[in-house]
Amino acid sequence: MVISENNARIVADHQQEILFKTYSYQNGKGQETVYYRKDCVEISMDACKIPVDADNYEEVRKMLKSQNSGKIAPLENRMFYETYEVMKDYYAGKLDRDEVKDIFKEYFYHYMGKGTSLAGTEGDGGAQKAVMYTNYKTQMATRYLAGLYEHFSRANTRNACVQNSEEGKALMEDHGMSWNGTCYYNADWYYACEEMQELFRQTADELADEYGADHVDFKYVEENTRFTLDGGITYNGVWDAVKWQISHAGPVNGRFQDQNMAPPRGFVYCSSDYTWNGKGDLEGVKEAIKNRRKGYSSQTLLLAAGYFTQPGRSLLFDAKNYSSLSEWREGDLESDAFSFLKNFDIHWQVKGNRWECLFFGQ
Repeated sequence: MVISENNARIVADHQQEILFKTYSYQNGKGQETVYYRKDCVEISMDACKIPVDADNYEEVRKMLKSQNSGKIAPLENRMFYETYEVMKDYYAGKLDRDEVKDIFKEYFYHYMGKGTSLAGTEGDGGAQKAVMYTNYKTQMATRYLAGLYEHFSRANTRNACVQNSEEGKALMEDHGMSWNGTCYYNADWYYACEEMQELFRQTADELADEYGADHVDFKYVEENTRFTLDGGITYNGVWDAVKWQISHAGPVNGRFQDQNMAPPRGFVYCSSDYTWNGKGDLEGVKEAIKNRRKGYSSQTLLLAAGYFTQPGRSLLFDAKNYSSLSEWREGDLESDAFSFLKNFDIHWQVKGNRWECLFFGQ
C-alpha cells in the first residue's frame, strides 16, 4: 500500500514538472506561459510536441526546433509584432528604459531555457557530451541575442521615425500647410533612437557575459538583417526608405549619400514643395521649432523661400534665398549642419513655390 502511494505521488510530481515556458508582450505587459509535462509529449532532446489542436501548437513547435547554423537566430513571427508593441509603448511613455531592458532580458531567458545537463562519467563519454552541450548553448546564446537585437532594433527605428513624422505633420498642419510634399528631419529623434540602440547593445553584452558567450557583432546584424528592403534596422536607413524610396515619384527626391553619417545635435530640416500657396504661417513654423528646443544654449535658424523656383538642389545652398540673414552665424555648427544637409542629396524635380527651413544649435 505504501509503495503504491509513493508511485502515485511520483507520477503526479512528474506530471506537474514544468517542461518549458514562453514569454510574450501583450496588452501593455510581459506575460509568461508555463507548459507542464503532463500536457506535452517529449519526442527528443531538441523538440517537444503538444496536441495539434492547441492554440499555439505551431508557435511552440517552431520555438523548440533545433536551430540552423546562422549567426542570427530566426525568432518566431510573433516577435515581429510584439517588439513593435514594446517600443510603441516606450515612445508613448507607457514604459521606461529599465522596463524595456527587463523585457529584452526576459525574452532571452525564455529562449535559452534552463537547459539539460549532459554531464556523465568519463567512461560513457559524458564529459565530452557536456563540453559539446556547453559549446552549443553558448553559441545559441549569441545567436538568440543577435536575433533579439535585430527585432528590437527594427521596432525601435521604425517607432522613432514615426515620432519624427508625426511631429513634422503637426508642425505643418498647425500652421496652415499640408503635410503632403513635406520633408522633415529632427535629429532629436535620431539620438533618442540611438540611446535605445545603445541600451540593447549593453544589455546583450551583459547577457552574453552572464552565459559565457561571445558578444554579438552588432555591425554584422545591421548589415545582414532580413529587413533590408524596408530600410534595415538603423534610423537613417528607415527614414531614407520611407521618405526617399517610397516617395520617389514626388516633387522632391534624393537619397542619403552615407546612411551612417550622424546628424549634428540640434539639427532640424523642414521643407515644403510647390503645393504651398504662400499663405502658410512660416514665421509660426520658425518660432515653433525654436520654442521646442529652448534647452539649446545657441540657436541658428535659416529660412529660404522661392517663388516659381526652377528644379534643382536645396535653396539653402544659395544665400540670396535667405529671409533670415540676421540669424546667420559662421562656425563649426554651421559647417556640420550644411555637411549633413548635403548628405540628403536633395533634388527638387519640378518648378514651383517652395520654402526650406534649417535649424541648428547646441
